[in-house]
Amino acid sequence: MVSRYVFFMHIQGVLPETGVGDDIWRAFFVGGRFDAKVTAIAYSPLLLSGTIAAAFHGTYQRWLRFAVSYHTVVAALYVVGCICNFYYYTTYGSYVDLFVFGLWEDDSTAVLINIWEDYPVVRSFLAAFIVGALAYLTSRRFLRSRLGKINPRAYWHWSVTSLAVVTIFLSTFVTARGTLDNHPLKRYHASVSHYKPLNMITPNVFMALDWATSDYEEQRSFEPIAEASLTAQMEKVLGQPTPVYHTPENNYLQQNPPHVVVAMMEGMGMNIMVEDKLPGNDLLGSLRPHFADGFLFQRFLAGTSGTIDSIVMTLFHSPVATISHSSAQNTALPGSAVLPYKQAGYEVAFLYGGNGMWRNLASYLPVQGFDRVYDENDIIEAIPEAAEYSGTWGVPDSFLFQFANKVMEEADKPTLLFIMSTTNHSPYKVPENYEPGPTEISDRFAARTEYEGEQAKVLLETFQYASDALGQFINRIKQSSALRDKTIVAVTGDHRVRNLSTDEPTEFGLSYAVPFFLHVPDPILENTPHRYDPMRIGSHRDIFPTLYHFSLSDQDYITLGGENLLSPDGISNVGYNLKRSINEHGAFSNNKSGLYYPWQEDDPLLNHQQPEESRPFDAGWPEEYHRLMDYYLRSQVQTSTGPESP
Repeated sequence: MVSRYVFFMHIQGVLPETGVGDDIWRAFFVGGRFDAKVTAIAYSPLLLSGTIAAAFHGTYQRWLRFAVSYHTVVAALYVVGCICNFYYYTTYGSYVDLFVFGLWEDDSTAVLINIWEDYPVVRSFLAAFIVGALAYLTSRRFLRSRLGKINPRAYWHWSVTSLAVVTIFLSTFVTARGTLDNHPLKRYHASVSHYKPLNMITPNVFMALDWATSDYEEQRSFEPIAEASLTAQMEKVLGQPTPVYHTPENNYLQQNPPHVVVAMMEGMGMNIMVEDKLPGNDLLGSLRPHFADGFLFQRFLAGTSGTIDSIVMTLFHSPVATISHSSAQNTALPGSAVLPYKQAGYEVAFLYGGNGMWRNLASYLPVQGFDRVYDENDIIEAIPEAAEYSGTWGVPDSFLFQFANKVMEEADKPTLLFIMSTTNHSPYKVPENYEPGPTEISDRFAARTEYEGEQAKVLLETFQYASDALGQFINRIKQSSALRDKTIVAVTGDHRVRNLSTDEPTEFGLSYAVPFFLHVPDPILENTPHRYDPMRIGSHRDIFPTLYHFSLSDQDYITLGGENLLSPDGISNVGYNLKRSINEHGAFSNNKSGLYYPWQEDDPLLNHQQPEESRPFDAGWPEEYHRLMDYYLRSQVQTSTGPESP
């Protein structure tokens, strides 16, 4: 806490003079929780060994000497860690992160020489020695005092002893966990403000080092890729040597650039949307009339079955889910999907209902072209009521979309807003300020879901709530004189509803499907060639190519096979997911098993019960496409220049 205060005094000058009081309080409060967590973990071995040693008087006396030494070392390490963290921030603008491992990966001798020359190494170790010595002397003095002495003849009843031991261990466990909530104190709790310096002072060095170690273990090794290999793979999969495409010139879009909103909804899977049926099971709420009025594609696959995986694949063509906190986290990718908008003069923002430090997005997205990252802290600051209903994963979607409306209404230039919702995520919970409409558990749903009774009903009601919140957002867009004729809204799900089985053959394609909905104002449609066929097939890779054609004029963009689903010409009708792919003939597995299920004639969302041996698709295409993403990402990482590692 002392070092955090020193750190705060260092960064105070870059903070606004007003309006950050609550953020500062959160930084110290959450920081204190991190400190308590680390301390509980650090002294747990001492507690466990001391509890055992206490049963034997002689052993316990020797343990006391060990405890003093242990405490001395921990105190000294605290000082060393805090000093290192402070100077790491002054050098790299972050608390200790993945790049600290450059000490081993780079020229270690050169790095050590640099540290010796540029930092107060001697004074730092002297400070650690002094604090360690004070810890040693004070702990010895305590143990020799009347309070610290143990009477070997003292006797407690076994029940009192048991209660004391259980209480101490439980309190230590809770402190080490950091919270009584479903999720322990984690990295995303460190994001307490949209002012980055305050987020940097919140965690202590040991938490930061733990996160860095985790990132280091999870990071992907981005091996260099030969340009010839990449070009050959482009030719094989795309039919051309580059991933660069171009939107046609459009005078209307040139003179009237629209706002673009992309809402990626948590858990909006087709495997639950097919349950929507009025009047008994309303899963869409206010979203229903918009789905009926706009362009809706239901034979559409999420790229993956994970949230961060789908985000980075959609935005950055990345098959590596951990890229935002990998060794490439500071590398700008030339293929970022938002760059065509940046080049056209757009403001680009990301809005997340949870904490912006989740998956390091608050730090990573600005590197990839985002001007602003909004999260639950911004929402609560603008709509204080949201804090009252905040849940496990963040603020409820209704507040998220109210804030989104505020951002769009206040936009003074064309804006691209990418929204990631949070409410429709287990553990499912409907906010208390929402009155659910009718829902019912069908035989199909009961057979697919892992939940029963009230839990299953809450899942349906939570889905309805999220859909209704989105529908209300689109209502406000259409009712706004400033936005209704100049705002495109695209909606999709990040992945299927995970709590439903994927084993039903007739739903081989449906299980991993999500909707893709597009609202395009009439003035844009009147000035842009298009053709809508609801049976067209696609996946997440088609979202931005479709949007480019209705918002950008005469603009280059990059895509790995994504297409304009409203093209007046034909499209390839292919949807890709890591697990399964679909085409106009049916659904097939990506594992080369040969499983292929044709579409039913009377219900094009379902497949036949039995697979067929004839395969009207290239069984090797999914692997080749995944290889293309891998090659392209590696080529971007090796050709882009990011910040130097330590």
